[in-house]
Amino acid sequence: MKLNQLILPAVALGAGAAFLLTGTEEARGWSTIGGSLSQSQRDFRIYNNFTGGGDNNNQTYNAQFPNYYGADMAIWKACVEWSSIAHGDGSGDPTQTTIGSGGANFDPSFQGSATAVGNSNQNIHSQISGSSGGTLAYCETPISDGWRIRYYEDWNWADGPGGIGANQEDLQSVACHEYGHALGLGHSGVNSATMSAFYSGGTGDRSINSDDQAGVQAVYGSMSGTKPTINGMSINGSQITITGTNFSGSSNEVWFTQAGAGGNGTPIKVTGVTSNGTSITVTVPGNAGSGDVLVRKNSTAHSGLSNPWPLDTENTILCDDPSAYCTSEPNSVGSGASIGYSGSSSLSANDLTLTVTGLPPNVAGIFFYGNNQTASLFGEGVLCVQGNIVRMNVQFADILGTVSDDLDLNSPPFVLGNGAAVLGETKNFQFWYRDTMGGPEGFNTSDGLEVTWCE
Repeated sequence: MKLNQLILPAVALGAGAAFLLTGTEEARGWSTIGGSLSQSQRDFRIYNNFTGGGDNNNQTYNAQFPNYYGADMAIWKACVEWSSIAHGDGSGDPTQTTIGSGGANFDPSFQGSATAVGNSNQNIHSQISGSSGGTLAYCETPISDGWRIRYYEDWNWADGPGGIGANQEDLQSVACHEYGHALGLGHSGVNSATMSAFYSGGTGDRSINSDDQAGVQAVYGSMSGTKPTINGMSINGSQITITGTNFSGSSNEVWFTQAGAGGNGTPIKVTGVTSNGTSITVTVPGNAGSGDVLVRKNSTAHSGLSNPWPLDTENTILCDDPSAYCTSEPNSVGSGASIGYSGSSSLSANDLTLTVTGLPPNVAGIFFYGNNQTASLFGEGVLCVQGNIVRMNVQFADILGTVSDDLDLNSPPFVLGNGAAVLGETKNFQFWYRDTMGGPEGFNTSDGLEVTWCE
């Protein structure tokens, strides 16, 4: 049977935990190496420069670890195993009952892909060429300023997600152990612990045990009853609603994983968010990508940050807000008619209302829409829409010169033919109206509104 010993991190030297082929067992029970990760050091990234035959085999989509594969997914799973409670619904690995079981005031923030190995305090996992005797991997400290984890290339790494071969090393197990050092734990004398000084192969170290939990709780404190928790998330248009407990009434932050590769590990943040304590709704930032969402309540303590919850921004079409374009021309009552909206372009929400202001009182007109945009003279105004134009019912402005239409996307003309509202497609809306006092043509138009249908 393969028996590997782990070397304790030496903070001053920046040496890290490593797997060796021989050695003696250390004292029983968890230990610490000093220090902890503040909220500003909860990020981790992966530079996937793994080149072996088994470290990027897993190319199966997993909704709990969306749009990352191979070594990226294995390491992501390894790190969130230390989360306070289950990561998302806790599923995602056939060898584990639940991923995420630390029970401490500790939760990490996955920040996607790095573009280089970085330095020793940039919180990046990566491969390093060659070998070093029996060493599999090591974690560089000091902890308070960050860390770096390196995995030696010459080993036969396997990325899972199921069992591994007899001559392979389980990347997820090794990463889980090494990340334990990054958050401040030394070795345990309990052979069954992930932080044991020994690794004998297989996938057993993917899941931390009671001794590991005792260690992380000693460093960060047992999970506080006031710690924010996320237990669900829903998407409506461009917004997500996060449900949970213990959110602050004001000054919350919502942390997202960055889109694409790079960055410095700082999460994409929406700040100054209010809450009723159990629900938070924010618009997903344009530079946020698939990964994890966390909520930071108005506190810098370890207990101020929630558990991570997965978000897929690639297979879920997040809604962009409808946007005005083109121009309107002056009419008989002022500077022109302006189109606007309330609600969203979400097909499932079906809550989009079109509005027009600045019309002459009581005039008749129609909303119409088409596939393309243009800008050409049309009556006293500008035609902003072309291509498979669909006309809607006649509307009459009120005495204030305002008109609105609550669209029903489940009824004609939005359910068939050229007018159908189809996920991912863009339609362009405009309002045509009579204005006999505004000029010789007797009619005018609003500006245009671009709408892209989303889930």
